[in-house]
Amino acid sequence: ARLFLQKLWKIVGSHRFQSIWWGDDGNCIVIAEKLFRKEVLGRRGPLKIFETESMRGFILQLNLHGFCRMEGDALVSASIEELQAVAAAGSALGKLLFYYNPFFQRDYPNLLRMCTQS
Repeated sequence: ARLFLQKLWKIVGSHRFQSIWWGDDGNCIVIAEKLFRKEVLGRRGPLKIFETESMRGFILQLNLHGFCRMEGDALVSASIEELQAVAAAGSALGKLLFYYNPFFQRDYPNLLRMCTQS
């Protein structure tokens, strides 16, 4: 369980990945689905990051670790700059998914140990 969260924490904060990042306030993650499939889940061999290769499997892992998908009004928290960047990137990114877990926050890595696997 911890390994999944640690890997996720590492890639969300890494500048090497364009398909996943922290929301502006650092309390949610944003996933550009189409690019994430290729950039992260499409890795093979020693470069492979997660056990699953499917988006469905990855989202299941998020849900098992206490993440919930943010819908509608929650997306208002994205900044104008963030939304403009996404619009400029267009279809290469695919649909944007926003996930939240109260214990998975950019500035509080110590909270990771509070995440429980259901």
